[in-house]
Amino acid sequence: MHIYQLGWNWKHAEDFAIERPNGHFGLQIILVRTKGRIIMGETEHRVDGNTVFIVESCLPHCLYADGEEYADDWIRFSISIEDNEFIESLKLVYNQPIKLYNNSVSLMIAACEEVFNSDVSLKNETLNYLMRAILCHISEHINPNQKNNQNYYGEELEKIKKEIYANPSTEWSIPQIAENLSISVSHFQRLYKKKFGVSCMNDVFISRMQYAKQLLLETDYSVKEIAFMCGYQSYEHFSRSFAKYACVSPVQYRSKFKEV
Repeated sequence: MHIYQLGWNWKHAEDFAIERPNGHFGLQIILVRTKGRIIMGETEHRVDGNTVFIVESCLPHCLYADGEEYADDWIRFSISIEDNEFIESLKLVYNQPIKLYNNSVSLMIAACEEVFNSDVSLKNETLNYLMRAILCHISEHINPNQKNNQNYYGEELEKIKKEIYANPSTEWSIPQIAENLSISVSHFQRLYKKKFGVSCMNDVFISRMQYAKQLLLETDYSVKEIAFMCGYQSYEHFSRSFAKYACVSPVQYRSKFKEV
């Protein structure tokens, strides 16, 4: 796991409001320390202090104070393909409020901030372990009804999601998936979004972008070759999609982050 930015105990006035119509690149942990009015996608939540959200990449969201000073802790981070099995094992809930019953997550975010701003050896490894600890702790606080909210097609949906991330180059067809499950397209889309908090095609998009990031940093394939390997027949379409996800072009991303 790689942390891009983070903050601990950021305080704002009682008229605080921030709107992010395009979300942020990468996953986010937002720990609301006070009362707040939080909008995730199209759903509004009024929360008390010590409530955490795990926010998916590029999800539109808004944060507002709710009649008093607002404060939060936050981390923006990404996961690699190697992290997927660990993440799946936690059965995390995305874009929904998770009430915490102690301040352990906040204390671990404070530790992350100290390490992030230091020159300690093995900094990245330390942050990776801290991130895993944070996610494990959040997972323990997820309401069993949230974590185990399975529907009749739960196992099938899990398999589909796993296949999407294992095969990002596949040209996925929602009508074909729905037909394989013997349900309508609209019913499949409702079931998928209810279970995972995002649409199936959003997962297809994220799986391709994660794979593209890995190929850009770990191989010498040309960007056009990577576009094809990620399921895009048009380099221009791939480049636009990647820029929307990472806020920079594929060429710029490789130039900025690839180790020499």
